[in-house]
Amino acid sequence: MTMTLTPPTLGQRTLGTTLMTGWTLVALFLAGRLPLLGAVLMALAGLPAMVVGMAWGAAWFALYTGLTLALTSWLGGGGFALLLVPMLLLPAALLAGLARAGLAPLRAIAATLLLTTLFSVAVWGVLPLIDEGGTQVWAVKELFLAQKQEFAQKVQEFQQKGEGDPQSLQLLLEHFQAWMDFILLLVPVTFIFTWHLVSLAVFYLGALALGSRFGFSLAPLPPFSRWRFDWNLIWLFVAGWFLFHGADLVGPAGAQDLCRRIGANCLAISKLLYFIAGLSIVHFWFDSYKISSPNRIGLSCLALLVTNLLVWLGIIDVWADFRAPKSPSTPMIRNRDDEEDSFFD
Repeated sequence: MTMTLTPPTLGQRTLGTTLMTGWTLVALFLAGRLPLLGAVLMALAGLPAMVVGMAWGAAWFALYTGLTLALTSWLGGGGFALLLVPMLLLPAALLAGLARAGLAPLRAIAATLLLTTLFSVAVWGVLPLIDEGGTQVWAVKELFLAQKQEFAQKVQEFQQKGEGDPQSLQLLLEHFQAWMDFILLLVPVTFIFTWHLVSLAVFYLGALALGSRFGFSLAPLPPFSRWRFDWNLIWLFVAGWFLFHGADLVGPAGAQDLCRRIGANCLAISKLLYFIAGLSIVHFWFDSYKISSPNRIGLSCLALLVTNLLVWLGIIDVWADFRAPKSPSTPMIRNRDDEEDSFFD
């Protein structure tokens, strides 16, 4: 005997939309109070937008958006409310619309990721001009600069006290400063891209889990061992490498900084995607060789310690195609009359 879900009434949808708004506000409040779980809670704060868009359509999504922006503007300021549009509301709306249109899951996520990253970077530049609270978004760059200066002061204190090898400390300081300089080049583009990548995964997986409760269905994601990206992604990696390492060949200093910044973000984004591709190849090998679940967990944790190896595994897969089906080998017909007995037979 099969059970059919009756469509919710107008009152039920109104109540449901209001509760979804409350879910978002509570998750945003907790994200500010629990910094260690802040990113996950922020992503969960946008999940109701995805659910409302999938379950009830554009009109109810507009009501949810209006309530959410009005309450967050009242509680946290206009800058904070405006920030929710590119970081949560627009990605959820685009992903829900593309999913409802029947686009394949990974293609829908990729298209949403590209569009929302571009829009979020544009909003990043104008947000401080709209509201004073928007300047807090730029604090992440100042935080990295403060850490860089603090680490340099600590190293100088060690050198003044005569603790440790001066050459080793100086080498450590140079490597740390070079790493921090590279990280600063990634603000905001790569940081925004990474945020959208994580949040869209939470949106889609959360909507998959809640779909049956709200009367909609989503196409499941393909097995992780089969994830792969278009081979043209290699050009993003190549362009990033040349722009970053060849920036000194450009004439004006301003052009050098721009090339280095663009190259660093192209490198970081392509490496992140190739890391995912490399990890999926490892999981493909897990399936091929029937690796047990405990061993998979241990080997996956070990693989996280060699991220560069996974990145290059994903890059080499563009040509090697590690997951291509192998043709069965033709059995050799041997003449037993001329063959001697072997120890390995």
